[in-house]
Amino acid sequence: MAQKDFELAGRVALVVGGATSLGRALAVALAEAGADVAVTSCTQDKQEEVAVNSAVNEVWAIGRKGFAAAIDATDASQVDAVVQRVVDELGGLHILVNNPDLPFAKPLAEFRDEEWQRVLATNLTAVFLASRAAARVMLGQGKGKVINISSLLGQGGLINSAAYCAAKAGVIGMTRALALEWARDGINVNCIGVGFLDDVPGIGGDEALKAALERYLPMRRLAHSQEMAGLAVYLASDASDFVTGQAIFIEGGALSHA
Repeated sequence: MAQKDFELAGRVALVVGGATSLGRALAVALAEAGADVAVTSCTQDKQEEVAVNSAVNEVWAIGRKGFAAAIDATDASQVDAVVQRVVDELGGLHILVNNPDLPFAKPLAEFRDEEWQRVLATNLTAVFLASRAAARVMLGQGKGKVINISSLLGQGGLINSAAYCAAKAGVIGMTRALALEWARDGINVNCIGVGFLDDVPGIGGDEALKAALERYLPMRRLAHSQEMAGLAVYLASDASDFVTGQAIFIEGGALSHA
């Protein structure tokens, strides 16, 4: 296969949830492959705004166009507006990366209604909203790549994480449903199931938790955000034109445990 099949020159990408280390790594990788990249936050928190601006600075440093936007990814009007801005300012939308993420751990019996709703809104509804907005562009042009970011916890489970696991499993289910819905429209929809990352707040800084996870993982280490980037570029490129509806896990063998 020729290297040019992996090139993204002339493509425009939108990364929703680019304030995390993972979102930043994905945005930069797409830019390095040749795409212009817009990056949004999940919330309008000032720290997230700073993070997405920093990510876009890296996109610019590579020589690609792009912009950062601080949005509430659970607000349909804001999501629709940022997709329109991508089209207006960057000239189209060919690649959507859905990377909203709100980890939350609590015994189910202690959950408040609003906590359940917030976890599902951020981790699942935001994916629906961005996918719907992007589809209105991609269906018209007859081509597009949607890459949803889920978690190994969408396939397995974890104590005190019912809402998070349910939302991430929902992302995988939505991926498969949309892949079928848009298969004849030239839109590929796939999912990356991310393992435990070493640069996630609450894991990388907790040495006891990190050590426990490393003992559990067959590879005896946590994943690095950059290790997700190559698969994202592949799924965004022409090289993956016959790949759709797949949930591909990068998790160090965790799901191979009996």
